[in-house]
Amino acid sequence: MSNGAPWWKITAVWLARIIAGSTFAVSGWAKLTDLRGFEYKIADYLAVWGVADMVPGAFVIFAAAAISMVELCTGVLIFTGSMRRSAPLAGLALMSFMLPLTAYIAVANPVADCGCFGDLYTLSNTATFLKNIVLTALLVLCLYWRNAAMPLYRQELQWLVVVLTVAYGLAIAAIGRQVQPVVDFRPYGVGKTLVDSEAPEQQVRYIYSRNGTEQTFAIDSLPDSTWTFVAPAQSAEQTDKVLAVFDTDGNEVTAELFDTVNAPDRMLIMAVTEPGISNLTRARLANEISDYCRSHDIEMIGLVALDGDALREWIGMALPKFDIYSSSDTALKQLVRGPMGLIYLKKGRVAWKRNFASLDPEFLSHPNPIDGAVAVGDGQLASWLAGGWLAAMALLLGISSLTKININMPRRKVS
Repeated sequence: MSNGAPWWKITAVWLARIIAGSTFAVSGWAKLTDLRGFEYKIADYLAVWGVADMVPGAFVIFAAAAISMVELCTGVLIFTGSMRRSAPLAGLALMSFMLPLTAYIAVANPVADCGCFGDLYTLSNTATFLKNIVLTALLVLCLYWRNAAMPLYRQELQWLVVVLTVAYGLAIAAIGRQVQPVVDFRPYGVGKTLVDSEAPEQQVRYIYSRNGTEQTFAIDSLPDSTWTFVAPAQSAEQTDKVLAVFDTDGNEVTAELFDTVNAPDRMLIMAVTEPGISNLTRARLANEISDYCRSHDIEMIGLVALDGDALREWIGMALPKFDIYSSSDTALKQLVRGPMGLIYLKKGRVAWKRNFASLDPEFLSHPNPIDGAVAVGDGQLASWLAGGWLAAMALLLGISSLTKININMPRRKVS
């Protein structure tokens, strides 16, 4: 139905709805799927602006969830033509904030990328700004010609589009934040290795310091223990794909630990991305898991985002019964989401990952707790959740279509 509008106007409106709606929906979905990743990006912005210590962590969590959910719902509403006035206005409200922000980012370049699509897809800062200009124009068209093309759902049922989308968004956000993202966009997803055996080693370089002087070394010519590791020296793209691990003396041991040829059949890694008192309270359970692994021929190690004396002090407080190594917080956050996580490898490949806080205190009393654990990031759960939401949306569309037909059918005169 078109209210008598010409075909070209109907086509233009639906193209604008599809492009703008899908862009918003994918952006919101990607950030809700990996909500912690979006929280890290917001923290990066706050750090650049020098206000990170002034903003409570709870506010960052709320802001990340709210922005992502509004984007997802706005995108779905625009895509389906629902709430033809309110949805484009909501999109324009977002653009009133995002357009000047991305213009500033394109000029000042304070962060490597804006994080619009999370880790799903990275746009340059300039491309992001241009994208937002196009989106704004499409939203204006959707608003100005909103009556040219009818929506997919009856007006009386459009609130259910919001309800179903919010329920779906909450499900993927809760699982992603509490356990692990249901779709893993990062380099170390289920089935992946932690080292790239095909990558030329001479391209991997690290920065070390000694006596106030910093120097860059190739991975095959790392300095002795008198030098202190500072950070990877790769570009942003390379750093995301390279996990560098060091022992307590500062020696690089990544290939030795994770080489797929010589890797143990089974290895459990405890990654501590945010060392602190709260994670030390879980040290007892970590040691109990270590005892279980030792009795079941599973190697267990720890990776902590500390080095030097700070790492040795952390070891002294946590008293782990397994070997501890050092890595950067950026690399560990690429490996697993959460302040403290577990990664299980089989023959050098990721079998599952989990936020440590999501573990049942009686975790080890479960039958086959390590090998029997479920991987939420292998795509199966994501397919079930998306399939359920799409099925509910299709059912709602069927109900909407039937009620339209029923209402528009001519009524028989009673003789």
